[in-house]
Amino acid sequence: MKKKNNVLFIISIILLSTTTEVYARGARRPVITTPDAPTPVPTQPVETTPTQGGPYVDQIKTLVGSSTCVSTSWAGRGRAPAGYIKGVALSYARSLCRLKEKSSLSLIMSAASSGNAAKDALTHYKSVFAAIPISVKTAGEEPLRALYTLGIGLGMRESSGSYCEGWDRSAGSNRPSSAAEAGAFQTSYDSMVLSPELAKLYTEYKATPGRCFLDVFKQGASCKAPNILGKGAGAEYQAFNIACPAFATEYAMTMLRIQRGHYGPINRKEAQVVPACNQLLKSIQDLIDNDPYACQDI
Repeated sequence: MKKKNNVLFIISIILLSTTTEVYARGARRPVITTPDAPTPVPTQPVETTPTQGGPYVDQIKTLVGSSTCVSTSWAGRGRAPAGYIKGVALSYARSLCRLKEKSSLSLIMSAASSGNAAKDALTHYKSVFAAIPISVKTAGEEPLRALYTLGIGLGMRESSGSYCEGWDRSAGSNRPSSAAEAGAFQTSYDSMVLSPELAKLYTEYKATPGRCFLDVFKQGASCKAPNILGKGAGAEYQAFNIACPAFATEYAMTMLRIQRGHYGPINRKEAQVVPACNQLLKSIQDLIDNDPYACQDI
């Protein structure tokens, strides 16, 4: 009887040991969790995983790749980064899709030349467009295309096509963050008071950062640590201009129609208007015009 009890005791020990080992490999293994880090103050861009894409986006990239616009050597700047022309071209396609929906923002960008050369870049560059020729006399697709053709040249002059450009050091740091430039087109936060459409655009892109085309603009760009001046709303705007280059592009194009004086290269007519870039944008316009499904991608 004593021997039988010993055997049962040994079996119990073995079963207990096995059960404990299985438990240790399963449910009782501790799960190590890391607490969420506090949300940082938005004084530098946070690059999100890109989500924008689709067959029409790819078609536009292909059109850009086959255009001589990408091989242009810009005066004093050289060739654009690989993603700059692609990114602006995709932003143009989006603005064109807005026009098809008759959005209030697109009506500003696509308006006929206002005749006010002090504020409207299309009026200021009227003779340059006439030589290409692009007509800016009637509202619609032509003024929008002229605007983006000029915009490509502006970005090359302001930043050499670098979406991640920080504030202008030559202008000094003794100024509020709202006056500091950022992004490919070097626009500052203090411009937002010029039209309620600018604030609406800012809100739209902040709510949908996956539409920023950041992955496109990054191609070939050489970026250092974000260069943000000051704190507060102006600093947040600088950071977002860098993190969301599609926003920076549409914002700058709107600014060119309502206050071209914000941009020195425009005032001095240093921003080049290149016919090959106009031809590229025309091919994108044809794609959007001829395929009713194209805007679903953009």
